[in-house]
Amino acid sequence: MNWDDPKFGKPTDAVGDWREVRTALFEHENGPTAVKYAIEKLTAQLLRREPMDASACVLRYSGTSGASGHPVTVRLELRAVRANGDAKYLYALTAESSAPKRWEKKDRFKADCDRRFAHWCGQLRIVTFGRCWTLAGGVPMVVTVDEAIASEDAAARIVEDPAPVAAVQRQVLDGLRAGLGFFTANKEGGSHLFFDGKVFRRNDYGEEPNLSEVYADDAAMLACLRAFYDWDSQRDAYPHKKPELDVWTYILGQLRPR
Repeated sequence: MNWDDPKFGKPTDAVGDWREVRTALFEHENGPTAVKYAIEKLTAQLLRREPMDASACVLRYSGTSGASGHPVTVRLELRAVRANGDAKYLYALTAESSAPKRWEKKDRFKADCDRRFAHWCGQLRIVTFGRCWTLAGGVPMVVTVDEAIASEDAAARIVEDPAPVAAVQRQVLDGLRAGLGFFTANKEGGSHLFFDGKVFRRNDYGEEPNLSEVYADDAAMLACLRAFYDWDSQRDAYPHKKPELDVWTYILGQLRPR
């Protein structure tokens, strides 16, 4: 490995990790569950509700990801609730990042943390600490926390009905057998997925090694399509998973005449 190449950083003898923490307060008109969803999309990090403190009414969510190359923990906390005003809720967003000193220069690591957090804050209504807010609990906070927990727990118990999904899958298979197919193309190549009258097939062509696969039954073809369109069907919701009915409705919409 050429350590003079700017793509690489020459390791040092330093031990331990750099650690940077960024926190900002922002106000929002939506409650905790909706804001958690928005922050997950903004940071591309799923958050889990932290265990509740029995001695205090505190609602926090957190999650850790290494997608940026080093661990980043995102935390969202409900700080205050008020009855009046356009922004009813006050939240704190925190990002805690670390990186090994052996591999990262402090200035570059700090700049990366600043840039990432500034991008997130640019999408939020940041407020100066305590401006027009009273950081206290009270009945509104207790009610908000209780309602958020009840709503999230109820949503977690919902199981998707498989019947509508199966109906759309049948439409996909019927379309393939009727002569329709799936086609993708770009400058590197493309893929064709179709029914040849006897079996389902996938043919890839282009710069990557050409692929030719046969799927002997409906289940195998459905599994192929589900994997093939996994990212395209859900990227607008990332990092959340869409309901399977939405995924298969998207796949059905990609069928084209051969």
